[in-house]
Amino acid sequence: MKKIKLSDEVLSKAKEYSKGKTYKRSMRGEQGTNVGAIGEYVAKDYLEGFGLAVSDNRGTETATQYDFLVNGKSVEVKTKDRTVPPKSFYECSVPLYNHSHQKPDWFIFLSLHRIDTPYMDDSWYEDAYILGMTTYDFIEKEGITVMKGEVDESNGWMCKESCINLPIGKLSGVEQLILELNSI
Repeated sequence: MKKIKLSDEVLSKAKEYSKGKTYKRSMRGEQGTNVGAIGEYVAKDYLEGFGLAVSDNRGTETATQYDFLVNGKSVEVKTKDRTVPPKSFYECSVPLYNHSHQKPDWFIFLSLHRIDTPYMDDSWYEDAYILGMTTYDFIEKEGITVMKGEVDESNGWMCKESCINLPIGKLSGVEQLILELNSI
């Protein structure tokens, strides 16, 4: 797990990118788009910092399939915000409504640490955590499907959107992804 202090530049780019965008199945509207965009910019900057060629796919016809091409491999970034720093037993989620068409080579999972406040403003985000990465096949094999309205027995969370959950502790370190992508 890699902790990254969020910069004003990343927060500003994400806010601009998400302005007026609300995805059809978003539970949180434009704020959900902003959370995702912050994670995407953090991941992009992090990967580029290792000299990887990152091509933004978000404005293309295949944008719903993956976010970036990194050295020719498709990468989807999934981000949650939390009011506490993440722990290894916390869950990463892939919504089921995306699972049939969103089959990237790699998923990268992030958490944003938000100061606990009733206001949902990006200025309250302090840090991003790059939690790790995994493949579609690993999620299929190791993930636990939780349907909307069910309670996830591992943590008591009432599922608001059907998804496949995988504990952070089962992810591979993002360093593994960087090694693999650099060998292409």
